[in-house]
Order: sequence, then structure tokens, then C-alpha cells
Amino acid sequence: MRILVCEELTNDLRVNIEKIKDMSEQLEKNNYEAFFVYSFALFESSICEALRRILAAFPEKLTDEKQPKLKNSDIFNNMYSSNYILETIINAEIKSISKGNALALLQTAQNLMAIELTFDRGALEDVSKYRNRLAHDNTISNREYLLGRKTVKGNTFSFEIAKILIDTLTQVLSDFEVCLKTKYKKYTKFKLIKDLWEEIFNTPLLKFEDCIVIRQDVFDKNKSVVGINFDHLKTVVKSISSGEKFFLSLLLQQYSSNINDQYFKFKDIPSLASKSSNTRINKILRVFDIYPNLFNGVRIDGAT
Repeated sequence: MRILVCEELTNDLRVNIEKIKDMSEQLEKNNYEAFFVYSFALFESSICEALRRILAAFPEKLTDEKQPKLKNSDIFNNMYSSNYILETIINAEIKSISKGNALALLQTAQNLMAIELTFDRGALEDVSKYRNRLAHDNTISNREYLLGRKTVKGNTFSFEIAKILIDTLTQVLSDFEVCLKTKYKKYTKFKLIKDLWEEIFNTPLLKFEDCIVIRQDVFDKNKSVVGINFDHLKTVVKSISSGEKFFLSLLLQQYSSNINDQYFKFKDIPSLASKSSNTRINKILRVFDIYPNLFNGVRIDGAT
């Protein structure tokens, strides 16, 4: 099971693409430097956020070649929160590859995401060169006081260069979005629900197709939401094991706070100590930590 939704993977990316396009259209002589630097920041954050989502869903892509640095307090203060520890490791990885180099960042993203983009390497190198110059060397000084002679900077940044490079960033991000949609399109909320259900229940009495239905939202005909086939549950709930009743009660509780009263009594639910493995419990808790309303009210993509 991978906790990844392609639609969300590309949503932030699309928002930033539109922001950069908007800046390109408003570019003027008195704002082109600021808009260029901000466009680079949006480019960098877009790729980094996509990387965070991919690494969270595929943590095995974090190789053992790099040893994570965690403080003892990070570990013992969060020993029951694996999500926090994984997030800390991922953020450290992102920080190590996000250093103001557009080309290096994009190449790393391609390798980790197993995608291939076609782009102008020279243009991306220029993006980083001019961005770093504006951020760290944007003064009229020629540093005679340091070097004892006049230095030649050359390659003066201009409105025309800014326009070309901002449009380059927009095109690269648009191609990046297409690649992500193609590569990860199967990862939908519907797939996440189905994978979670099938990893928890292996009895034919609780087959996903029999228990879960995707229905049209009564308030928005263009929206699909998750529903539960309660008629089917009524026919099988007395025949499933106590362990299956336990896991089913966890999922039903996310649907409604009082729905379990119709199916179980407290004596039907085994104690936590009776469970030989907590793996499935941890999976449920991790999914609902990210999508608390996954079984109730969230729009479901990929169900058709």
C-alpha cells in the first residue's frame, strides 16, 4: 500500500505554474529581477514538494548511503510517531539536494521519480547563475577593495533574459506535471481505499467490491464519495472473526461515531493485547492521520 494520490501530487505544482505564468505576463522593467527570483523559488518549491510526497510514499528510494542525523530527543520524544521521524529524514534529504541549482535539483528529481524530461540544460544553468547572482552578488561594487584590481562581471542580467528564463521555468514545470500524471496516474484515492481494505481483510465475507460503494454526492452531481454497503454488512457481520470485527469497527468509526452500535457490542471487540501483530492497526492509523475523512465525505477520484 502506497499513501499517494496523484491528483494531490500535481495540485500544488499546477498552482505554482499559474503563478509563474501570471508573473511573466506582468513583467516590467521595475519588477523583472524580483519576479525572476520569486519564479525560481516557486520552481524549486514545486519540485521539492513533489519529491516529499514521492519519498513519503516510496521511502525505499532513500538509500542507505546517506546516514540520517537525528537528535536523541527527536527519537525518544517521537518514538510512537513514525510519521514524524520519516518526515525529518525526508526534509533532511530535500535540504541536501535543494541548494539553488535548478539543473541538479531537476536531475535528482528525475532519478528518484523514475521519469525523463526533455529540457535545455544550458537555460537551466543560466537560471541558477542569474538567480544566485541576484541573491548574493547584486551590487554595483567591482570588489577592487578585495582583489586590488577591477573585475569584469559580464553577462548583465536584463528584462529580456528574465522573460526568456521565466518562460523556460514554466515550460519545464508543465512538462514535469505531465510526466508525473503519466507515471503515477494509477495512485488515486479510490486505489488507496481499496488497497487499505484488502490489506486489512482477507475473508471472502468482506470483499471490497461487496462492502464499499462509490455513490454520487447528493449536493454535487459531479462529485463521487465513498459509501458503505450496510445491507451486506448486516448479512455477514455475525459470521466474521473477532479480529475482523475489531478492524471493521475501526473503519466504521471513521464513517460515523455511532454506526458501530448497530453492528457490535463491546464484548464482540477483542482487546488490543490479544492482537498478535499491530501492523494493520498502524497502517489504518497512518492513513487516517493523513485522510481522516477518507470513508466519509471526501471526493474520490479514480473510481470509474
